[in-house]
Amino acid sequence: MQNIDMAFLRKFVPRRFDKFDFIPSNGASGGIVVIWNSVVFSATVLDKKSFGLSIAFTSQHNLATWNLTTVYGPCLEPARTDFVNWLKNHHIDDDVNWLFLGDFNFYRSLDDRNKPGGNLQDTLIFNDIIGQLGLVEHPLKGRAYTWSNMQQDPLLEQLD
Repeated sequence: MQNIDMAFLRKFVPRRFDKFDFIPSNGASGGIVVIWNSVVFSATVLDKKSFGLSIAFTSQHNLATWNLTTVYGPCLEPARTDFVNWLKNHHIDDDVNWLFLGDFNFYRSLDDRNKPGGNLQDTLIFNDIIGQLGLVEHPLKGRAYTWSNMQQDPLLEQLD
């Protein structure tokens, strides 16, 4: 979508979620929306690129702060290299809570792919970024991917 407004969001978002920011999609790819409840969090947009949205949140309850970066990593050059450089250049102080999530269009190991093969260089790039930023991956329980509720099925893998 090229434009999102609260009237559109009201169709599927609970009423208590009253603030949002977004990055429009590029055709059928990309697009990010982050929605929050302003009674619970105040928010300030830190950075906005075609592939990522960073927002600083502050709790209205206890003034605790944390940052969220939501990404949709591009697959094609030159945007892919721009994305990698942008991600690598984040500076995260040790006392800052920061959560990165989204579709990076990278994988941590060749075993993470849903079909055999892959590009080992991509895994090295992604793991280097994760290490450089000091990020910790939170494992999924009982699922192979965040975007799927399907279990890995060897028969389905043969069909790919």
